[in-house]
Amino acid sequence: MSLTGIWVFEVSGIYGWERISTVFLEKGRYLGGGAIMFSKGTYVRDGKKIKIEIDVTQHGEKQTIFGEKRKHFSTTMTGKKSGDTITGLARLKGSHSTTAEYHFRLNRLADIPKLPKAAKK
Repeated sequence: MSLTGIWVFEVSGIYGWERISTVFLEKGRYLGGGAIMFSKGTYVRDGKKIKIEIDVTQHGEKQTIFGEKRKHFSTTMTGKKSGDTITGLARLKGSHSTTAEYHFRLNRLADIPKLPKAAKK
C-alpha cells in the first residue's frame, strides 16, 4: 500500500500524544506545516520500514523541540507502518541535548485530492 496521503503528525509527551502538524506524503516527498512551523523532506519505504528525513523551520516565537530552541533543525525518523499508522522514533541531528529521541506517530487522514490546473493568464 502506498504512503501517499494526508497524515496527522503526533509526538508522545508528558501529557500523551500531542498533534504537531498536518503532513502530505507523495512520491517520496514529505511536506508538513502548522501554525508556527513548516517542514520539508523525503521518505523511503522498505516493506513496513520507513525512514523520513526532514528540515524544519519555525516562525515567530521558537518552541522547545528535543530540549532545545532552534529556528531551523533537521531530524531523522525511523518507523514501521501498520494499517493507517506509522510509529517510530524521531532523532534530532546535531543535538546538544540528552533528550535526543522522541516517539512519533503518523495517522493517515485521507487521500490527497486532485487539484484543478491553474487558469492561464
